[in-house]
Amino acid sequence: MAGGLESQVAKCMDANQRKMLDAVREQLYSGISGDGESLSPLYSNDRAFFDDPRRAGRFYRRPDLYIDWKMQITPPRAGSMLGLPPRDPEQPNLWIDGTFHRSITTMATRRGVQVYSEGFDKGPQIEAKYGSKIFGLSPQAVAWFNGHVLMPWLIDWRDTL
Repeated sequence: MAGGLESQVAKCMDANQRKMLDAVREQLYSGISGDGESLSPLYSNDRAFFDDPRRAGRFYRRPDLYIDWKMQITPPRAGSMLGLPPRDPEQPNLWIDGTFHRSITTMATRRGVQVYSEGFDKGPQIEAKYGSKIFGLSPQAVAWFNGHVLMPWLIDWRDTL
């Protein structure tokens, strides 16, 4: 039975890769990493970016101006799937025009599902800055997935035995 259970969990994850992807995107938009912690550094503490005129451009040494701009293009909002609270305005969400979020994809593996960025040239830089944990499911996402997807799947499977 244990081998069957593991197989069913893997099948469920494979069949629901899109929901896992949506969860990762939602938690990033909310400023949350896969470890359930806030993405950091906060804009006001991101000296590596704002103290580099080449990278920051018109926001050079102006994180306040950047925060105002981000509030216009990606206002904080509660997560619709995971119910995450709106992020703090100083909290990064890795969204400028959606390119990075759209580059996040999934791939089934023997042990589950791998989430990663593909096809966006700045994806590796973002991952290097914030860590590969940005592609993980947060504890909130795991709880949502287990309760809304995995448990119903396993109950249906059990009922067919």
